[in-house]
Amino acid sequence: MGNNFHSINAKIGVLRKGILKESDYEKILSFEQRHEIVDYLKNNPLYKYEIPLYEERSMRNRYDTEFMLNKIEADLLGKLKYFLFSDDKKIIEVMLMKYEFKDIKIILRSIVENEKIDLERDTIMYKKSKHIDYDKLVNCETFHQALEILKGTIYKKTIASLTDEDVFRLHFHVEMKLDSLYFLSMKKSIDKLSKSSQNILNDYFSALIDTINLQWIIRAKKYYNLSNEEIYSYSLRFGNYIKGDFLKDLIYSDSIDAIVEKIKKTKLRYTLEDENGNAIVSNRNIKEYVYNRHLKKLKDYDNSISTLLKFIIQLNVQNENLIRIAEANKYQLGKNEVKKYLINIH
Repeated sequence: MGNNFHSINAKIGVLRKGILKESDYEKILSFEQRHEIVDYLKNNPLYKYEIPLYEERSMRNRYDTEFMLNKIEADLLGKLKYFLFSDDKKIIEVMLMKYEFKDIKIILRSIVENEKIDLERDTIMYKKSKHIDYDKLVNCETFHQALEILKGTIYKKTIASLTDEDVFRLHFHVEMKLDSLYFLSMKKSIDKLSKSSQNILNDYFSALIDTINLQWIIRAKKYYNLSNEEIYSYSLRFGNYIKGDFLKDLIYSDSIDAIVEKIKKTKLRYTLEDENGNAIVSNRNIKEYVYNRHLKKLKDYDNSISTLLKFIIQLNVQNENLIRIAEANKYQLGKNEVKKYLINIH
């Protein structure tokens, strides 16, 4: 029973009708107003049931659009969870952790800034989280009271050293600690699955960790005054190529150029090149590489976790592209210019 994916594959077959085609992107990119994008998505099976709840606020700015899409994404994952059994279901529960953390930051900031928020309207996982008592957390009078509550949850190590200033600035180390917790939890959950599911998910998440580590090391070298030891402490384990001695070798490189040269000798070289083979460091390129690599490998409607993972990747890419289009709309960029910022999986 636990290894039967026919039921969830059938559900995904319906939902997949909402994955945008190139023709859909062409239409959406021609819209001049953000509300036109929302109107276009109203008949899409991935969004049509949730859009009315967020429609008014989703037209205000890029961040409200992002919140709406994150909310819909989390709701879809939550529904798909009930088509899985036993340990397979726990993979979805771990994936939902990243939305809980977004909520934690929203609530902590509201406490620091002494602003009231509506948990139903302003958070993603209210009444759905297994780890956090949202009502108890939002009613804290001080930041430190909130931290005491969180110290009793799985997020203890992530928030234990937070300060008021960190919440205002959303300091990078909070994100790095969350990534560490997320991937460690994912690894523990994957290890309990069937061998076929382990192979599929480990292949994907180890490649994802490679790209996150690569971006982190380059970002740390370029923008933060951190020692190599600190950079290493924030790096993620369980990568595919970037792990062990090679991870340390990249971190202890003298320059970003030296890192790029070392990466060029691996299969990850494609993440650092544009279409003409010129060296670049592009967040879009890096994501496009890992997503396309797995979309080509993952099988459709196989009796494995493959179809679910493929759909989740497609959904993540689609929502990220819609957020990027909403942001570009603000600056009135032309269609061809906007395309440069989109993750291409077609």
